Amino acid sequence: MACNDDGVGVVCYRSCVVLAVKGLRVALPDGRVLIDGVDLEIAPGEVIVLLGGSGAGKSTFARVLFERDELDAAGFDVVTATLDLDRDQLGLVPQRGALFDHLDVRGNLELALRHAEGDEPPKEGEAAQWLERVGLDPKLAEPGTPVTGLSGGQAQRVAVARVLASRRKLLFLDEPSVGLDPHRVRVLARLIREQVKALGISAIVVTHDVALAAGVADKLYLLSLEHRRLEQLFADRWPGALEDPGHTEEERGAWLVELEGTLVDHLEEHGDKPPPAGPAKPKRALAGLARLAEPLVAPFRVAMVSLARAPAQLFKHPKDFFIVARRVAAQTLLRPLPFYLIVSTLIGYTILYVISRVGGAGVKPDALLRQIGGSHVIALAPALSALLFVAASGSATNAWLGSMGLTKQTLALDALGVDRRSYLWAPAWLSAAICYLIVATLFALGMIAGGLLVCRSYGVTNGWELLTGDLFDPRPERVQYALRAGFLVWMYAWGIASDVVAKGGAPKPEADSVTKGMTASVVACTLWVVAWELFTVVVVFRS
Repeated sequence: MACNDDGVGVVCYRSCVVLAVKGLRVALPDGRVLIDGVDLEIAPGEVIVLLGGSGAGKSTFARVLFERDELDAAGFDVVTATLDLDRDQLGLVPQRGALFDHLDVRGNLELALRHAEGDEPPKEGEAAQWLERVGLDPKLAEPGTPVTGLSGGQAQRVAVARVLASRRKLLFLDEPSVGLDPHRVRVLARLIREQVKALGISAIVVTHDVALAAGVADKLYLLSLEHRRLEQLFADRWPGALEDPGHTEEERGAWLVELEGTLVDHLEEHGDKPPPAGPAKPKRALAGLARLAEPLVAPFRVAMVSLARAPAQLFKHPKDFFIVARRVAAQTLLRPLPFYLIVSTLIGYTILYVISRVGGAGVKPDALLRQIGGSHVIALAPALSALLFVAASGSATNAWLGSMGLTKQTLALDALGVDRRSYLWAPAWLSAAICYLIVATLFALGMIAGGLLVCRSYGVTNGWELLTGDLFDPRPERVQYALRAGFLVWMYAWGIASDVVAKGGAPKPEADSVTKGMTASVVACTLWVVAWELFTVVVVFRS
């Protein structure tokens, strides 16, 4: 069906294309031009392939569709005359699938199904049916099948099944054949063609793999390193996807040779050509200040967003909420629990033992213990537990959230219509805060347990009452110290949780960003603890 721009044209046009891009230009912050005037239209039921060398802008084109805000924040200059796209209908299969590692195979599919069907729970056996559609054993949908146990080909097909289950009308597949052998590449090509026809959808395939490109493409485009625009290859004679029925092996072989030769010739001539220079994007003082302030503002934004979204997420998607919360609880509480108990007991024992040995001259150790009571617990447990929690538990959650960003799992969430702030931030923030409150309590009990060992060695019989008096029944002059400890634990819980989620959930363009995020969070939270310790000491002792 042909479309035009006259009269009835706009309605007709929208029904005839699922993506229309005109005049797309993308420049780096330093002015180098990655894409210069790209035009592209995709019709319903059409599969197009984007080819190009490294640095041609294929990944940047994907980011324009999926991560426009992050490009703008990073200082890229993105300009389009037209970008006609319904983002709610755009699905993604990232490189290597980006399966959600906190879910099993069934969980990956059911998450897509729930959000595709208006929050309705998936029907029994529906996940298995989608696996069958992509040629996988439906037994993989049995509960508890980990995604980490899948082969590369299986993981890629599960990722395709997941995005198909999300009912998207336009699929973007980014290097889907990475790590697959030649046989699996052909299987994947047939799979894509079959599902596009069966579901009446369209697809963009970005690849370096000539066999995959020739196997799936209705149209082939080269993102030229010469002039940074799209060139349609063999526009007047391309026979269509070679994995469709009706193409002989001889025809397929001849086209593979010609396509590979065309691509190699282009790369040989232009592969070392740098992006053309252009005027650098003007630096704005306010934008620079905003970037400097972002690490300080982000934790507060996370806290507000998480607090607002946690009730709705818990009510609408309780299963999703508890899956993420349980994962964070395992990282922040259950796995390091023996460490906290051992360290707190040793600290409690050591502090009281040293004080009893080097205490006031002529004062018996047991009398000194009675004088100190549990004051060392309420003075030290909040700060020590917070610093250890940040270094051990906070870093584990930070690394997990960061790895989700690095491996494009968070981007895959967005492409399924799952709001990462509700799905990830809210339960992770709440779970981390609650786990710290538990850790602080256990840390105090561990210090008391260490103190009981010292009391026992000196024959002090009422050690428990002695060490817990300042916590449960403080003398009037010591009430303010107990209140200070409770206030600090409360502030540390939400501050640490907010910073960990903010820095873990920040964009991760490279592997080093995960480590930097962990280190930055430890430093920031340590300063947060020190600041509150100093502030409250001044307030309490002045009063």
